[in-house]
Amino acid sequence: MPTSNHLLAQQSPTQNYVTYEKHSNFIKEFKTPINERGLKGVATDSEQNVWFYHATSNGSLIMKMSKEGTNFTKYTIPGNTIVDSAIINLAGGQLLFDNASNVIWFTDARTNSLGKLDIESSKIELFSIPTNNSGIMGLAFSPDKKVVWFTEIIGNKIGSLDIESKKITEYPTGDNSGPTFLTFDSKGVLWVTLSYANSILKVEPWLLFPGIRSSGMYTISLEKPDFFSPFGIVTIKVKGIEKIFVSDHGSSRVIVANIDSDLKNYTSYWTSPSQALPMSLPSQVVSDKNGNIFFVQHGGNKITKISSENGIMTEFEIPTGPLATSLFLAVSQDEKRIWFTEWASNKIAYLDNTLQVPLNILVTKNESTSTNTDITPITLKAGESFPVNVALTLDKNISSLVLPNDTELSVVGMTDSGLQGVGYTSKPHSVNLMDVPKRNVTIDLKVETEKAITGNYTLMLKASLLEKDRLVLSLLYPQLVKLDVPTKASEMNKIQNFEQFPSKNVESSNTSALFRDLIRIGAIAVAIILVGYLLYRNIGRRIKFKKS
Repeated sequence: MPTSNHLLAQQSPTQNYVTYEKHSNFIKEFKTPINERGLKGVATDSEQNVWFYHATSNGSLIMKMSKEGTNFTKYTIPGNTIVDSAIINLAGGQLLFDNASNVIWFTDARTNSLGKLDIESSKIELFSIPTNNSGIMGLAFSPDKKVVWFTEIIGNKIGSLDIESKKITEYPTGDNSGPTFLTFDSKGVLWVTLSYANSILKVEPWLLFPGIRSSGMYTISLEKPDFFSPFGIVTIKVKGIEKIFVSDHGSSRVIVANIDSDLKNYTSYWTSPSQALPMSLPSQVVSDKNGNIFFVQHGGNKITKISSENGIMTEFEIPTGPLATSLFLAVSQDEKRIWFTEWASNKIAYLDNTLQVPLNILVTKNESTSTNTDITPITLKAGESFPVNVALTLDKNISSLVLPNDTELSVVGMTDSGLQGVGYTSKPHSVNLMDVPKRNVTIDLKVETEKAITGNYTLMLKASLLEKDRLVLSLLYPQLVKLDVPTKASEMNKIQNFEQFPSKNVESSNTSALFRDLIRIGAIAVAIILVGYLLYRNIGRRIKFKKS
């Protein structure tokens, strides 16, 4: 049975994950009545109550918070802990709300189970996963909502539970593949991120055979020399074209591609550089009914929105930092709030999806305005510069949400290591939009020949301003660039491509040894596990490029 209590005050963690708490006009945070770290997935029900999952080796639970954030109700998940702490920290925790049956579905790695919480009766039912130590992780409903699909990040399988018969069926995804999150597209095809195999699995459920990897599974990777560590995934239709969005949890980008491209052509949305870690580590990805994309930056300490209307990406800094450690998020049932959990601070929080950002960015090149459906690429040659005109407009009716007197212009992205071979000059570097709410700025892009490698890239033209408590709000516009410079045949570089150009790729590395080491270590905090793994992968990338 659940137990109720009012919001309890908590001391901020003393470790370096959390050293400050600020106020944001766009994000609101709530402290939870939980002392030990372990927050993961989150969901909302039809009454806008918020549900979230918490697990340690001592136990796991689901907690409901009232929409006002004043009352919490705890639902203890029964069963003994039957896996190592490392598995509990790494896996489990996603929640799904089924509106038709008023049920919360969840993954519980601690008991190696898929769980069902009946909200009306408060009854929890667990369905044991046939594979021991499976590391059950992601969840998705089939299009008809008669089947719950899940991933086993350690068991290297995907599985399905027939809701009526309660039968579980498993399908292998390949050794050391690490299936993590999953989603269905409009044709009923299932897409699964394989975090350890640097690829995505395309699954046609109607062709699957239990217990074997069948002809209904197809592995898709980025072409050489590029590769990624896919984590979150979602499919949506943008202006009538179905696209797939995948977070690269080993770098600082989200990859966008037409769903029928098999990742042969794609665009990378690079985030701002992380202040706390070498990479921003984009995590779970979700979408609203309008096709807007949202994801949290595990290492960048931000929640991010990509607009389906204009393709502009907006970053909102999380008020608790420098590393609140957010991996999971969900769109509320009424779509007014984007909820996420903060592992390091034991908080849950939401981004207010009803608030309009008071700044707009419009980019023009050669007298033509670029749009989301036609992000015209530019070609940069050695010794030449290319002017990009950026128009910034402040909505003075809602300008009180920010401090527009010092709006800065910059360029970020291009590679894991930032700009390589391209420099820029902003004229001016910053502008005051308070007195003149519309300003034009020219950013000159120029090739630095000694560092430049011929290839296709995405630069992010960035405008940043502050909230009153010094939190950064940034708008980033994706600019596709082709570098046309003399290059030695022996020089290799991580080249990322986009829809107008062919792509190039790198061999994926085997992470099985690292994974086994993590399991042996035992109880390690989830952030340490993921960050350590991803730093290892990033170092591996750079070693490969240097050897090449």
